[in-house]
Amino acid sequence: MKRKNTNVLLIFGVVIAIILLMIWLFLGTTLEQEANPETDPMTVEQNI
Repeated sequence: MKRKNTNVLLIFGVVIAIILLMIWLFLGTTLEQEANPETDPMTVEQNI
């Protein structure tokens, strides 16, 4: 029983780590696009 509990906590921790990493990467790309509007596809399309 102790072994299964450890596996559940390990899987739970890995899932949370992956979700946090995806959120961090998503926020990083959106902040980068706001800081540099030339790379934002919508802004480039409007400027053409």
